[in-house]
Amino acid sequence: MSAEMFYDDGEYERYKGFRILAVDGSVVTLPNSNDIKSEFNPMTVKCQIETFKKEVMQARVSCLFDVLNNISVDASITNKNKSQDNDLVAYDERTLAIEHLKYTNMDDLVIMDRGYPSYELFAKAYNKTNILCRIRKNSFSKAKCLFDAHSEKKDLILEINAPKHLKEELKLNNIPTKMKIRFVQVILENGTVEVLATNILDNTIFKTSDFKSLYALRWGIETYYDLIKNRLYLENFTGLSALAVKQDFYATIFLTNYESAMTYDVNDELKEKSSNNKYTQKVNKAVSFNVIKHKVFDLFYSDEPLDEMLEHMEKLFLTNTIVIRPNRKAKPRLDKDIHKSTIATNSIHHLKRKKKNVGN
Repeated sequence: MSAEMFYDDGEYERYKGFRILAVDGSVVTLPNSNDIKSEFNPMTVKCQIETFKKEVMQARVSCLFDVLNNISVDASITNKNKSQDNDLVAYDERTLAIEHLKYTNMDDLVIMDRGYPSYELFAKAYNKTNILCRIRKNSFSKAKCLFDAHSEKKDLILEINAPKHLKEELKLNNIPTKMKIRFVQVILENGTVEVLATNILDNTIFKTSDFKSLYALRWGIETYYDLIKNRLYLENFTGLSALAVKQDFYATIFLTNYESAMTYDVNDELKEKSSNNKYTQKVNKAVSFNVIKHKVFDLFYSDEPLDEMLEHMEKLFLTNTIVIRPNRKAKPRLDKDIHKSTIATNSIHHLKRKKKNVGN
């Protein structure tokens, strides 16, 4: 509902006319209780010493996220782990991504990482929405040549056949069992070759040179998960029931959408004021979430005029803005096989000295 209200007036950021959405999943740790166990299968963490093994409660979450407007269009929290003891369905990320497509249309471009692409995914998006995925080398055999940095072709349209097990279902739904997909080679600054797949075949809509910056927009959903997990403490659940877990999850999603809607006009104003400056400013989320936390009940229940309250909140949003510095290079990720000891040392240091304990 909060997402629908944001898009009602049609004023929101687009990229070449498209709403840019990203899909990604994550895993959250849940409290350990019998009620939660009835809806979320535990994962058994084994140890060489049998008595030290334990059950960890987990759920899989997935979001369809508007990376330009910071709006969660759809979100879900489901069972992650299979179990032989009951009949709970365990959901994978691709299944949840396909469910998200119900909330998309032909004016959207949905960006996904390399765990998602398949013929089934493109079939489900057929005549419904636009897809852009990074692929693995073994995802589509016909596109393997593009993983060679010296390939003469950088942008290919190839006809892909549906797997045998899908053909009957596709025919019943009037979806072709052969489909043309566009594959584009992208070379990163460090020389890494990536190949992207899309059902947008027209190179007048997106040129080959557009895809590198376009796929980079997917990073917005990574920062979104960082926000809800580390700033809003998603895993600090307020109850020990499955209902409490779901309520907390969807309340967190609502809160982020509410903050994005509340700060949209202020950020737009800051962008216009900074048009002649080197860098653009935007609202500091540490400030905006703090303001909303203290004002949210007043907004819904206070007799104070709403316009005055919103104006006061906007002034508070402007008290401590931050500067956006584009094209900043992130610290490179450590290779887990080469730097195992470094990763372990940093993790222990974080747990012992940096991690903040949050009370229930």
